[in-house]
Amino acid sequence: MKLLQSLDSVDLEELRKLFSQDWPKYCTEVFCLNFFIDLLKKHPNTRNVKAYTIKDQELGLFLILDRYQLFVGCLESENSQLLLEQALRQLDWSRGLQCSSMRSRYLNAAAQVVQEKQLPIDFRHISNLYHLKQEDALYLTTDPPIGFYLKTLDIENAQLIDDMWQWSHPGSLYYIQRQISMCPSVGLYQEETHELVAWCFRSQDGFLAALHVKEFYQRRGFGILVARELARRVAQLGQDVTAEVYAYNKASVSLFNKLGFQVIDQCHWLSTKPTIENVSWPDACVYVNRENVK
Repeated sequence: MKLLQSLDSVDLEELRKLFSQDWPKYCTEVFCLNFFIDLLKKHPNTRNVKAYTIKDQELGLFLILDRYQLFVGCLESENSQLLLEQALRQLDWSRGLQCSSMRSRYLNAAAQVVQEKQLPIDFRHISNLYHLKQEDALYLTTDPPIGFYLKTLDIENAQLIDDMWQWSHPGSLYYIQRQISMCPSVGLYQEETHELVAWCFRSQDGFLAALHVKEFYQRRGFGILVARELARRVAQLGQDVTAEVYAYNKASVSLFNKLGFQVIDQCHWLSTKPTIENVSWPDACVYVNRENVK
């Protein structure tokens, strides 16, 4: 059996070259590698972030653990699923892992390992992967209405965003603070009071994430305004733009359709519960049963 080996930022850069060759098939893998390369270069001692591979240059396999989140990448071949299963079996699943935004091609391998290990499942979700070419996103225009302005989110805004986030849980404030400091983000502010009324930032794997408009300001086009501005900013970095949307979320589906995004795949979320007691992380992240999160 081939054993897992640790990766550093230099190793991840080599993997990024492999995944960049077939664009946009592996766009989410490239965006994920982009983020963790930058994170490990700027903050090499970041706690609870580990990257692994099974050495096979043709397959370019990687597993990245970001606290409880697991990000997966592997170039498709006849042996890719078997090798991915072999790699996933070697991880420590006892604290619970959340396979995040897995492309459809990885689902069977992850599900097989979860079944073999008889791991209790917390939740399973499916979302549509929306994609917009860089050249199209560059033509997006943003004109905030009178009395409002757009700018990059401040770290001080993280607490408000966490308080209003659907998936808020102990430890998510750290995540939001980190994403604001590391990635492009956009907030819409009221000019007189500087109140933050709508926002969006980029997740580890490149998606436009946590798009939200305060209830008092809804149905005024503010959601599409901040999404359009963030998409434009990502395009200005020379990158295509991606987003995850649940099919049942008609408002978000309509929003990204209007912006010209196209569905190119599905993403799967598969989260397992801890099999040990008193699971916690040094950054205060504790296990939360997502079925109880409203």
